[in-house]
Amino acid sequence: MREIKINSTDGSEIVLVATAKDYMRVSSTVDDNIITRMITQARIWCENYISRDIVAKTRTYYLPETNGIFDLPFAPVSSISSVTSDGTAVSYSVLGLDNETIELDGGSADKVKVTYVTSGLDDNLLKQAIMQLVSTYYDNRADFSSDQKSNVESIPTNVRDILNSYKAMYL
Repeated sequence: MREIKINSTDGSEIVLVATAKDYMRVSSTVDDNIITRMITQARIWCENYISRDIVAKTRTYYLPETNGIFDLPFAPVSSISSVTSDGTAVSYSVLGLDNETIELDGGSADKVKVTYVTSGLDDNLLKQAIMQLVSTYYDNRADFSSDQKSNVESIPTNVRDILNSYKAMYL
């Protein structure tokens, strides 16, 4: 089974509390702690949806076996700290536009572990998606439905539309 672990979060949120509050038209400081947590929650949801890190992180990826070439999840990759097979360092080449593909020089390998650093993403569309999601979280802090038959979408469609352009596509 493949596994991915966050060792540390090295970057900071790309949406500030003040920016989110301006977007939501919140003027008091009473909910600042809640909004801070919602920004993190929204960013993590967006990262998982697009399989890319918005905030830079150090990660470890484990594969029980590989044919010698594989992709690292949550690019863009800024650096690779180590690649081991069965506990022994192995040589490799880095491929791909975001340095996300690893090719082991020795070919197939078992128990491969890669420790790497992602650089994160920061642009206005991602900020917009996070702010829209935070606004949705803030306005709907409790589960509520006046009509049991209604189907309420928990993630706004426009957030998904923005994020779909960041998802990796394989042809």
